[in-house]
Amino acid sequence: MDFELSQRCHDLQQSLRSFVSETVLPQILKYEQKSVLPRKIFRNMGTLGFLRAHVPIEFGGLGMGTIAYCLFSEEVSRAGAGMTHNGHFQTIKMMTGYGSPAQRDKYLRRLLDGEYLAATAITEPDVGSSFASMKTTVKRRGKAFILNGIKTLINDAAEADIVNVFARGPDGGEISVFLIEKGTPGFKITKKQDPIGMRSSPIYEFELRNCTVGGDQLIGESGMGLKAFFSAFNFSRLGNASASLGIAQAALDRTLTYLKGRQVGNHKASEFQGLRWQMAELDTQLAAARLLRDNAALLEEAGRDISLESARTKLLCVEVATRVVGCCIQSTGRFGCLRDNLFDLYYRDAKVLGTAGGSLEVMKNNIARRLFEGVGT
Repeated sequence: MDFELSQRCHDLQQSLRSFVSETVLPQILKYEQKSVLPRKIFRNMGTLGFLRAHVPIEFGGLGMGTIAYCLFSEEVSRAGAGMTHNGHFQTIKMMTGYGSPAQRDKYLRRLLDGEYLAATAITEPDVGSSFASMKTTVKRRGKAFILNGIKTLINDAAEADIVNVFARGPDGGEISVFLIEKGTPGFKITKKQDPIGMRSSPIYEFELRNCTVGGDQLIGESGMGLKAFFSAFNFSRLGNASASLGIAQAALDRTLTYLKGRQVGNHKASEFQGLRWQMAELDTQLAAARLLRDNAALLEEAGRDISLESARTKLLCVEVATRVVGCCIQSTGRFGCLRDNLFDLYYRDAKVLGTAGGSLEVMKNNIARRLFEGVGT
């Protein structure tokens, strides 16, 4: 497989890097501290084409493939993983894969332009990754659907123009997914929550109380929720993994710059063999994790089932990011402990990425399940 970036992807990467350095980094801390969505920045990302780069041309995208989505997540995470807005990309993925022409006409252009923001709602107060235990229900009444339940830890739920909500049919029936617009009666934000990381993508709890939507808001057909979920989440886990790489690379770059300039007696800190070896190890771990990510992205773009590859990729990239940022803080001493140097943001975001979109333990279970399939039979 060829992991060399195309010229278009290289140009996208450089444009993203310049945008983050010039526009996002100078102001990100004010959003992070208050846990406020930088809506203007998000809209700018749409205007510049960053939100549509990976989308096939027939859906109004730039047709640059899954690697473009990975590059987006990696580069914007230099200003924190809260900038990735995975729920937005999950919604686009489900809409291009399973949405009706009417839904695409109504929402897709606005999502790609950044005019609309989307969120994904699965988690409940007592339910995380177990769909079998999901308590949010949907009942059909004529041509309409009525949803009831509580969703929690949902990024961008209050700011989103549409939220895709997963719900179970009556008597433990199959899972379906619905597009609920902001302002729909019966949809109510009940609590803004206070996370340790990814704070520029605020999280909320909301209630659905006899929330009624038309059949035209159902993605795909009734009972297709799990199929849509796996398509979108295997894809977006590459985004989580890429965000981890972006965090780690940003921390390593800042550390290298600091060590080259830090005078210790008659030497620069970068001359000490212990630190040099540690930086070499961190760089090697990052390179290996990026290759695993790139391989998964190519397989996804080819239409392959990447449930195993996405789990491996997220597991390794998040673990590497946590290790890299921790070592960078230790290597830079008190400098790394100052919040305005962003190591604090990177470390907290890395920990959140280890739980978002499926915990690392869930990733290990996914990998182990595949390892033991057919063994001893």
